[in-house]
Amino acid sequence: MFCRKRVFSRHKTSVNPMPQTDSTLRVDLHGMYVEDAMELLRERVARAPRGTEKIVVIHGYNRGSALKEAVRRFRAPRVVEVAPSFLNEGETVIWLKS
Repeated sequence: MFCRKRVFSRHKTSVNPMPQTDSTLRVDLHGMYVEDAMELLRERVARAPRGTEKIVVIHGYNRGSALKEAVRRFRAPRVVEVAPSFLNEGETVIWLKS
């Protein structure tokens, strides 16, 4: 039987693409089920405009590691590398092909 893991957070869930610069997108997955978060992330990677170099994924770090681990295992045809952020333990950077 499939069991959906819920990642709880005190932060409000935001699924809006928040462009930070022309070459960087931010996606906030706080408080989402792992399955739903991965579906949203696949969609955002597929729809990222040409010229987008990276997507910063905010998953949090206080309330379990299921979401963080799923994001760091994420792979897609446009993905070159997935790496933890050096500045924030609750973020992962996904580098895209140009």
